[in-house]
Amino acid sequence: MLYHAVALPTDIKAAYLVPISDLHVGDPLFDEQKFMRLADWIAQTPNAWVVLLGDLMNTALKSSKSDIYQERLNPQQQLRYAKKLLLPIKDRILAAVEGNHEQRIMREDGIDTTELLADELGVFYSPHSVLLKITLGAGSKNGKPQCYTVYATHGVGSGRTVGAKANSLRRLRDIVLADIYITGHIHWMTAFQETYYVPDTRNNKITETKLTFVSSSSFLKWGGYAEEKLLVPSKLGVPRIRLDGTRKDVHVSI
Repeated sequence: MLYHAVALPTDIKAAYLVPISDLHVGDPLFDEQKFMRLADWIAQTPNAWVVLLGDLMNTALKSSKSDIYQERLNPQQQLRYAKKLLLPIKDRILAAVEGNHEQRIMREDGIDTTELLADELGVFYSPHSVLLKITLGAGSKNGKPQCYTVYATHGVGSGRTVGAKANSLRRLRDIVLADIYITGHIHWMTAFQETYYVPDTRNNKITETKLTFVSSSSFLKWGGYAEEKLLVPSKLGVPRIRLDGTRKDVHVSI
């Protein structure tokens, strides 16, 4: 886990954080048109920012579960094409982490394709997870920007039930304390919040704190491996996380 501080403009009242995950470029079921609509929205929305959560490339190998003979592009072509798709929004990308599909090549050949992509785009890269400090606006009582901490990682596990998926996401709070936790991997879009109380011994009071958990979905249409394994179809696309710059407040649209 690497720490990365990002200062967004102080004159904006809110920012949208968009977790992009599981494009699976190279897979014949990649919904490119849906992704392009999202990229256009990001490019046209000045206060929209992105974190890349991995599995951007499918990278099927002979030893992997994906069918190498169904791939539309080889791994090098996938890397080149992923760069082409992301170039128009590269200045909005705050950070990138790898996914398990990119790890296939890392294990086989020691080449980190996500790091190569991040270098090409000029994006901050942290292999497995990243802890972001995001500041924006100037809405606090002392006129300083609002601050949000975000822990982002690709995610692990393959639970089939809603409870199993939610528990996998919720376990991130056992690793590091953050305002927002974000994963991808399971191709399931959801968001929920929890509240806990922190003793403020300096001011002799109790402070209420909220944790927000967000799972991003994929851009992979149902079929192929999902159909073979009888995985439930899921909504494609991404959630949008709204960070308020006038007060400490998080809202998620899915």
